[in-house]
Amino acid sequence: MRKYAIKQLSIFVENKTGELTDITTLISKNNISFKSINLVDANDFGILRVIVDDSVKTKKVLDEAGFSLTTSEVLAIEIDNHVGSFNEVIHELSNNNINIEYTYTINNNKKGAFIFKVADADILKAAEVLHNSNIKILDKV
Repeated sequence: MRKYAIKQLSIFVENKTGELTDITTLISKNNISFKSINLVDANDFGILRVIVDDSVKTKKVLDEAGFSLTTSEVLAIEIDNHVGSFNEVIHELSNNNINIEYTYTINNNKKGAFIFKVADADILKAAEVLHNSNIKILDKV
């Protein structure tokens, strides 16, 4: 894993009562801590994106339980909490021809913090653009 990137697990979740609880219980029972969680739904299924303190163990536990999932690298950044700060970040990426596939917020005390997913081929370029723009890249959440 690259120093500037964070591992994210994307888990296929059926849209039915108890499915999310099954996953979170399994992760908790294996003494794994959630650092970030984001659930996006469609009609019959959802994608649960999580960042945990042990992505290798989490993947193994979920694989063994029969859940379908993928891992990817994402960027986590910290920004000042003021009007326009998020806009400044996405402009830097856009101006450097980097497409944001998705983003979501994470808890980072009083500062703003976001997860960004860009194409795998663009992740190093995105990290360099953010670094050169004095945007703090987090190595953990």
